[in-house]
Order: sequence, then C-alpha cells, then structure tokens
Amino acid sequence: MKPLIYLPLLLGLGLLGWHLSTPTPSPSSLSSKPPQASSEQPATTPLNQPRPVTRSTDQNLPASLRDTEIDGQLEVDAQGNLVITDQLRHLFDYFFSTVGEQSFEQASSGIRDYLASQLHEPALGQALDLLDRYIDYKTELVELERRFPMVTELDGLRAREDAVQRLRASLFNVQEHAAFFASEEVYNQFTLERLAILHDPSLDPQDKAERIERLREGLPDELQQLLVPQLHLTLRQQTQQLLEQGAEPEQLRQLRLNLVGPQATERLEALDRQRSEWDQRLSGFNRERQAIISQPGLADSDKQAAIEALLHEQFSEHERLRVSSLLELDSRAER
Repeated sequence: MKPLIYLPLLLGLGLLGWHLSTPTPSPSSLSSKPPQASSEQPATTPLNQPRPVTRSTDQNLPASLRDTEIDGQLEVDAQGNLVITDQLRHLFDYFFSTVGEQSFEQASSGIRDYLASQLHEPALGQALDLLDRYIDYKTELVELERRFPMVTELDGLRAREDAVQRLRASLFNVQEHAAFFASEEVYNQFTLERLAILHDPSLDPQDKAERIERLREGLPDELQQLLVPQLHLTLRQQTQQLLEQGAEPEQLRQLRLNLVGPQATERLEALDRQRSEWDQRLSGFNRERQAIISQPGLADSDKQAAIEALLHEQFSEHERLRVSSLLELDSRAER
C-alpha cells in the first residue's frame, strides 16, 4: 500500500496525540456518559464548580496553572461513591499538561493533593485507584509508541489503534473505558474508515465523496458538530496551498468533495459564484466611480452626488451599506 500522503493533519490528531507529557487533543473532551445498567440515574452531587486557581492559595502550582480554571468536575453519588465521567480525565490531563514545566511525579502529586482536598472515602480511594491506572496507561503508552512507531500507512494506523484500545481494556473496566475514551475511539474509527475510502482504487471520486459524507452523517451529533468547523479549517488551509501551487478548479472541487462531501461542495460553489458576481459588480462600480472622480471641471459636490446616484442605481440598500464601508476602509488606507 502506498503511503497515505493525503492524510489530513486534523483528522490524524486522535491517532497522533498519545504522549506522556501532554493531554490527548481529541474529542474525548466531549460529554461521554457511560452506559447504565438501569434506566434510573443515581443522584449525584458535584463537588466543585470550575474555580480560579489563585496565586495566594496555590503557591506550589506551576505558573501555567495559576489564575486558570480547573478543568474537570468531581461528582459522587448518594452513597459517597465516585461517579465515573469524562470529567475525571479532563481533571487528570489538566494537571498532566504541566509536565515539562514540572516533572511527571510532581504533576501526579498535584492531582493527589487536589483529590484529597475535595473527596472523602469511599470516593477518594476510588479516584486515587483510577488515577494510578491512568498513570499506568500513560506510562505504557510510551512503550507502545516504541513498538508502533509513527506510520502513514493505513494498516499501520489500524494496528496502532487496536493496540491502544487493547491497552485501555486491560487497565479500565467497561464503564471507565467508555467515559474516558468512547468519543475518541469513535472519532479515530471515522478517521480510519475515511482514509480507507479515500485510498480505495475501485471507487471514483464521486463515490468516495458520497461514502465519506454518509460516514460523517453516521457519527453522533456532538462529534459532527466538532468535525464540521475543523474540516472547514483544514479545507481553507489546503485550498490556500493548492491555489499557491496553481491548482486547476477541478483539483479544488475534488478537495472539497473529499473533505466536506457533495452537498457542502455545492453550497461552497454557489458561494463562489455569488462572490464572483459581487466582485464583478464592485469592480464595475469602482471603474465608473473613478471615471466620475477624474472628470475635470466637475465640482466636488457634483462628483459626490453623481457617485451617490450610481451607488443607488447599482446596489440595494443592504449592499450600499457594505459598499460604503469598503469605500471608507479604502479612504482610510490612502491617508
């Protein structure tokens, strides 16, 4: 299999972000409620709302965490047991994000101190046990990365993802696994399936675009909401690169199809036509405006009146406000 040279940087983040020293930049930050054995939800009590970490009361914290809000809320149920949610992983990674500024051991100690200040037994013991296993997970990821060095081939990416999921399953129970990693794993699976479609030689470009769109529409709503702006950001960046390389319109269209699908591509192409039409109208107005300004012997008041008449003739009321704003900007730039 050829290297996946078109691997979008954005969609690889979920597969590339496994580092001991930094939190994983993935959709795990989305709410991910673990499955419940009963339809009834246990009563829970949030122990803390996000609060500022002040210099005066947290002198031992590294500078990057001072005057920030703690990311991650602790909850216990009516029996005092820890409620397992994705917020716990946010909390752990909030402190681990300082590794480099301080040692991993110091960051771990900071989490333990914080948990001890917020929780009582049995929740405290449960949280510390989960933290120990999360530390084991972070540590074993380093060894896993040695066995699965970064690759750009689909089979290698799949093997790496499978190894990470097996590691998680060996350290966390089903509820913990779902709370900490479910959204991330759905996101990574989407990435791998998308890459498989893109590099399937039996599919033509239109088939690939339609399959990717169906794949994206099958994601949970919260992941779709996350992906759309990120995909558009990637689209803008890669479009700019293609334009700088002198790409043909069909290359730009194919990029759009691959990233955002046929329907969004049609909407973007309609916007392109609208922008092109607007640019042509604006250019025509500016030519006529300059011709008026350049007329010798015409008083400034008459020139201004002629330009206003031209503006009302060629643009609607809403458009005239836009044109006037552009003219004001041009005037300021010329001063």
